[in-house]
Amino acid sequence: MFDMINIFEVFLPQLLRYPNPTDPLNGEAAALLMREPKSYEAKVKGKIYFLAGELLLNLMTEYVTKYASKDAADEAGAESDEDDEMSSVGSFGDDEDEQPAGQMEEV
Repeated sequence: MFDMINIFEVFLPQLLRYPNPTDPLNGEAAALLMREPKSYEAKVKGKIYFLAGELLLNLMTEYVTKYASKDAADEAGAESDEDDEMSSVGSFGDDEDEQPAGQMEEV
């Protein structure tokens, strides 16, 4: 009857943008929307911020668990040692024979 694409691209966004308080799934939310629209909007925004905060906290916890472990630090240290062997600032020594590329102007 309906393609899944139609449901996700048209039906659900319309349903979320324009809720129908006369046929509610959540009676409390519908009553608040009809009686106090500004309060309803504030409550929805608060819930969104709360859920977004939980999501961010979960992502940060996952990141710390995955990358801030002792094993990960040891691996990063090993990679750092390999990089140090490949190039070194010490190879750019102060040779007395080299001349500057140009003369500095006096101010």
